[in-house]
Amino acid sequence: MKKTNLLASLLPGLLSAALLLAPLPLSAAEPVTIRFGVAQVGKGGVPFSNGGVAGLADQRKALQQELEGSDVRVEWHYFKGAGPAVNEALANKQLDFAVQGDLPAVVAKAGGLDTRLITADNLLTSTYLVVPADSPARSLADLKGKRVALFKGTNLHLAILRALKQQGLGERDFRTLNMDFATMAAALTSKDIDGAWFDARAFDLQASGVGRILYDTRAVDPRLTRQGHVLVRGEFEREHPELVQKVVTALVRTAAWTSDPANRETVLSLWANSGTPLEALRAEQEGQSFQRRYSPLLDAFFVERYRTTVRESKELGLIRGDVDVARWVEPKYVQAAIEQLGLQRLWPVYDADNRPIVR
Repeated sequence: MKKTNLLASLLPGLLSAALLLAPLPLSAAEPVTIRFGVAQVGKGGVPFSNGGVAGLADQRKALQQELEGSDVRVEWHYFKGAGPAVNEALANKQLDFAVQGDLPAVVAKAGGLDTRLITADNLLTSTYLVVPADSPARSLADLKGKRVALFKGTNLHLAILRALKQQGLGERDFRTLNMDFATMAAALTSKDIDGAWFDARAFDLQASGVGRILYDTRAVDPRLTRQGHVLVRGEFEREHPELVQKVVTALVRTAAWTSDPANRETVLSLWANSGTPLEALRAEQEGQSFQRRYSPLLDAFFVERYRTTVRESKELGLIRGDVDVARWVEPKYVQAAIEQLGLQRLWPVYDADNRPIVR
């Protein structure tokens, strides 16, 4: 009898403890925050990027619009340290999504980082070798033995090595210096270096009279270009596949807006918020199809370029492990978004040799 009374007296406390330990209902759970990392930053550290779809989605608040009505928050982080810095943040679980180029993502994946490629962000991007405006150099060979800077570990790095190899050259043919873009621009202005490899910033340097573009990888061969993407951390995808779909849908919607020729000047103006002059952006994009360059499709062209990046990275000793690109790429989110938005005919599908496939 005493045992029964004791149990009865303890029961309310046990029930209270059980309720405290029980999982909270979904509505009471802590809000999810989507953390987006961009392997680029604007001049002076301004939180803007240029030349990609994801940065436009940030400026246009596309993700917030897609998530309207939920308590999901969105954070954007821009990294001066480019791809390597983004990889470090992903490895430390400080980011959920990332916008970066092919080489840094391949290096991280080969090193065991759990990620999935979920949409293309920018394709066929060129890399430019800039020399001082009064330099006598007229070819890559003219700079042999000279001081040439590049930003190692970024997706420009492999494109540069490809370009040099095509010309029968290598990194060791130059006095190679590792610098970020801001440092390279300053060193080129003071003529402390004889050349430097840039992205679209090259046109700004040329327009200001500081430098002259000596070499353009895209003009030589499309296979020397760089590709960009958006990826998601594997753990986040497994825990929140519905949020991954909403993010990709917002990015695909932004890519469709970007692909519309009527929006071209607005797109360039938004990219110019990064500090790159509008005239320089126009020059870099002259003759380029936004519909092609900003297609989100993870088609045979995209897959083959990443396979090539893996193979060449191994040959050059940039990675040791292997990457199964076919398993790394996850196209279902883009496909679902295209179906939902009725965009089936907007972007042609390209084969591995960058030729459109007639559908």
